[in-house]
Amino acid sequence: MSIDPLNLCLTIGRVHASLNLKLQEELGAFHGLNYEDFTLLHRLLSAEGGSMPAAELARSLGLPVSALIRKMVLLEKSGLAERTAGANGDGRHAAIRPGGRKLMQAAVTTAEAICADAVKSLAPQSLPQINVALLALCHDDTPYD
Repeated sequence: MSIDPLNLCLTIGRVHASLNLKLQEELGAFHGLNYEDFTLLHRLLSAEGGSMPAAELARSLGLPVSALIRKMVLLEKSGLAERTAGANGDGRHAAIRPGGRKLMQAAVTTAEAICADAVKSLAPQSLPQINVALLALCHDDTPYD
């Protein structure tokens, strides 16, 4: 069976849009977070020490550094994250604050339930291969774990 690359990409886009909408609704209603802030805070939560270089964070989120800075300003005002100087003088870092860590513990539980529901029709043994294939499409081998 041959798969049309355009239809595959459009399907991936529709699936992403549908999942994004569900996450936006639930994360907003229960935790006051939008999906973009959730992904940013999740990256920081999973980074060593809850901090990472701003340029690396921006790249991993597919954002220009200027867009990341705008997001960080809002997260700083709400006490969820902060911008800091690198420990070794290696530029600006973004870090999750204790309030962000606490909020994310609850938000991750919500997102995990939504994502589990979204993939429940897929064979569990196929999930690692699907993940690898999708990472290859975006040319980024950094999983969101």
